[in-house]
Amino acid sequence: MGNWDLTIGDRYLQRTVHEAEDLFAQVLGEEPTGPDPLPFKVYRGVRRYPLPGRLSWDLGDVRSTFADFAGAGAPNREETSPERVLSTLLHYGYGFSRWDVGPGAVWPHHRMVPSARCYFPTELYLWLPRSGDFPAGMYHYDTLHHAVALIREGEFLGELSELLGADLDEAGSVVLLSSLFWKNAFKYRGYSYRLCAQEAGMVVGNLLMVAGALGLRGDVHYQFPDRPAGRLLGLEPSEEHLFAALPLRPAGRSPLEGVIRVAGGRAGLEHLPPMRHTYVRPEGPSHAHDELFTSIAENCLLDDGVDFARELPAVSRCPHEVSSVLPAPPAREEPLDLGAALRARNSGNVLFNPVARTLPLADFWEIVRYATEPYTCDLRPGVAAPGVSLHVAVFDVAGLPPGIYRFCREHGGLHVVSEGDFSRPLQGALPVPNLNLCASSMALYLAADYAETSRVFGNRAYRLINLEAGLVAQRLCVLSAAHGVSARVHNGYDSATIEAIVELDGAKLTPFFQIAVAHNRPGVQHGLPVIF
Repeated sequence: MGNWDLTIGDRYLQRTVHEAEDLFAQVLGEEPTGPDPLPFKVYRGVRRYPLPGRLSWDLGDVRSTFADFAGAGAPNREETSPERVLSTLLHYGYGFSRWDVGPGAVWPHHRMVPSARCYFPTELYLWLPRSGDFPAGMYHYDTLHHAVALIREGEFLGELSELLGADLDEAGSVVLLSSLFWKNAFKYRGYSYRLCAQEAGMVVGNLLMVAGALGLRGDVHYQFPDRPAGRLLGLEPSEEHLFAALPLRPAGRSPLEGVIRVAGGRAGLEHLPPMRHTYVRPEGPSHAHDELFTSIAENCLLDDGVDFARELPAVSRCPHEVSSVLPAPPAREEPLDLGAALRARNSGNVLFNPVARTLPLADFWEIVRYATEPYTCDLRPGVAAPGVSLHVAVFDVAGLPPGIYRFCREHGGLHVVSEGDFSRPLQGALPVPNLNLCASSMALYLAADYAETSRVFGNRAYRLINLEAGLVAQRLCVLSAAHGVSARVHNGYDSATIEAIVELDGAKLTPFFQIAVAHNRPGVQHGLPVIF
């Protein structure tokens, strides 16, 4: 057993992707017992520091974290104090943004990222230096009250450097993302780990975009010793695991050529006293996690730095010739405000039956061209593209023939895979027809080579692929919103059918995400913005 028993990850992949229809039928056919988890985690008996309200309505360009727009994210002059920058980062990064009312408001609480049934299992923690009234220490972001709760006071940048195996001397803060599993697993049982990893990845992607608009840059760490990380944050190992860490630095303060390892990489943190803070829970009995869930959750953990990947994967090269590409036009220069895009972002109605309307070609290119932009993380050397590929099923885009395409950053455009209208065959790959692809402008598929990734990273590959797929998916969601359309992320598809139609099987790729992009139809609910 453990991270390098690859049969465990292979089995979980088989059950949650290739046999997802059977697993969904089992999960959705069993009503949860006991009370639902609360939608917000609130600690008891800790010091809580309210964050500044009256946040700026405008943030900066959506694309300011991408190389071509690196200068577009100059800090908003209204956000100059560290406390106000932190407030803006957390609210737009993962804040409570909208409360739906009306007869169609099935899941009323919304944040800046999509979440299956709005359960939001991701939690944010932070290391902050001393600033104003804030003492140095480890904090939890109390989303409900837009405040930070001090859970461990002290200077812990050295411990975090040891934990992440990186030089953090230039970091002004460190954001840590965990998953509080039961907030999702009480309903989705064994399938939940996939959803938790995907959502955490969407939050990572969103935080990077918001940080870029605020004049900050972040490296993403996915590899760290899990048990010491939980000890530092006081996490209950059976309930919550750390998924990612983002040291944030002012743009230009430190080069982004790569993540520098600290020799040894051991981070037992045994000198830290145990810490357990209680948090508000619903009344009722607790229940054990499903065996399928624990099989992956407990067997993708790293014990210390020597368990980090034994090698980093080589950058794959496109097998196509440049002559076969449909080139992207020059990027638009007019600004696209991130704040407006995040407030507009939505996943459509519960039953996603959009208005059939042609997507302008210029909007299409601005949505897809940045999805796989490089970023800095500890999974590849230097600044490199995410480890997932983007495949596009075009249904109704002006000037672009319907068909299957693969987006290629290397050649700056689209490679044609198959021509023709595949909306009906792809619609037929949805066991539960809760979205209408035939009225959508396009469907996007994020795919990866699981076998090769698991060879490098062990069972942790499952977590890593879904984290990066989530990062790319959030970029697509926000860029879609910036152009007035909805992006519906969706896992309910038959994998074998998608692999055949999109022609992933020959490349040994597995689809991990489907995203329908369309013009949303007005629903019966009304969203009230949350303003602090």
